[in-house]
Amino acid sequence: MASHPYNSHRAAGRPERLLRASVTTFCATPRPTRREIAQLDDLATPLLGRVSDETLRFVAAALSETPHAPAALVRRLADLPADISAPLLVSSPVLTNIDLVALIGRHGLGHARAIAARAGLDERIRRLVQVVGAIEHSPASNEKETGAAEEARERLRHMMRPAGAPVLESALPPGTAVNLRWDSEPTPYLKLRSTALAGVPALFHTALADALGIDLQRAAAIADDSDVSSFIVALRALCLSDEQAFLLMQCVRRDRSQDIRSIAAFLDAYAAVSSETAARFVEAWRESPHENLHREPANQRGPSSTRLRAS
Repeated sequence: MASHPYNSHRAAGRPERLLRASVTTFCATPRPTRREIAQLDDLATPLLGRVSDETLRFVAAALSETPHAPAALVRRLADLPADISAPLLVSSPVLTNIDLVALIGRHGLGHARAIAARAGLDERIRRLVQVVGAIEHSPASNEKETGAAEEARERLRHMMRPAGAPVLESALPPGTAVNLRWDSEPTPYLKLRSTALAGVPALFHTALADALGIDLQRAAAIADDSDVSSFIVALRALCLSDEQAFLLMQCVRRDRSQDIRSIAAFLDAYAAVSSETAARFVEAWRESPHENLHREPANQRGPSSTRLRAS
């Protein structure tokens, strides 16, 4: 999360009083309605940048024990520095395993230490916390594919044929030689593996889009995002083994460290994402292709309809 002008020395004023009063009233309501939950989110979000760190700490502490707190608001607060967000990191029942993995990936050791204090923490995340201190987190800047149209997607799909089939060179950068490795009708994983090994991002983006049933721009954003949590969710939704998922991660994200601790951290993060959670995120990506990758799936508020090859 980008830095925000939160200032501990701002004089308490109307935003401070309004936010504190609203959160206090909400927490005193035993079973808030969906409308009340949405109202708190709508009211609190624009005030977060206008109040002091002390008030932010109050809000984080107050919301940390209630299972009814607005999920989007909790995640915004959890993205703040650990000295503010610690109560949520330690106690909030709203934060899911994928939220915790993403927070550790974005913020490193400070957040990881607070998360380690959670009661009943998934053992796989606990192991991730134990190794994260030894991993240097240096997200590389990625050049995202831009302007990819459906016509290009269709051309690229034709390129992913069994060995010996003609290749549409016009869809590739000039001088690019592609060797896609399969002898018969490929499975989704074989397409992903072959296109990843080909070293042509546009081919992998197309294979990922087809495998998940999402649009090409969304697939490119998932594969190229500096925060790998969405890519991990996508791989999990495809019911890949640990070894298959790790191979794809290393082929596509070559900037990532390959030491033993990093491998263990990836495997723990991958195992911590349930297939049900992954399926909900993929369904949300299909239904709202322009929404933020990390936004809570809307269908968590109602019955879900489709699940991708859940394990």
